[in-house]
Amino acid sequence: MPQYEFCVALKISHPNIKAQVITNRLDLEPTSSHDVGDIRVTPKGRVLEGVYGDTYWSLDLCDNRRIDAEDIQFEEFIEQQNKKLAVNREFFDEIRKSGGVIEYFVGWFSSGSINMNIFLEPKLMKSTADLNISIVLCASPDSEET
Repeated sequence: MPQYEFCVALKISHPNIKAQVITNRLDLEPTSSHDVGDIRVTPKGRVLEGVYGDTYWSLDLCDNRRIDAEDIQFEEFIEQQNKKLAVNREFFDEIRKSGGVIEYFVGWFSSGSINMNIFLEPKLMKSTADLNISIVLCASPDSEET
């Protein structure tokens, strides 16, 4: 059985589309967002110098928790998300063509093993690419000795 956990966020950045436009077009409420030109702030609300250079929109697809691969493997999870998001293909094309980026940002954590394997079939990679979604893996080995 696979020994890893993961969490995934759908992240969109764009040089000028407003975050509310993304929210409206996807009919999804983001976990966090800001618009290009907004004053920069920390997650706790402390004001920083300058303004944001791009619009940022992010949705936690895992309800703020890690998913155990024994419950659902990463590949199956992404396949399910691709099917849900397929209705947005044209909008995602617009975002990419106008300078935006769309990604699955993946936190990938070992649980009891340093061997963390996933197998991305060509069909899954194609369905993800057809949506113009990149996959960013941020792997974290288990901090406990195994």
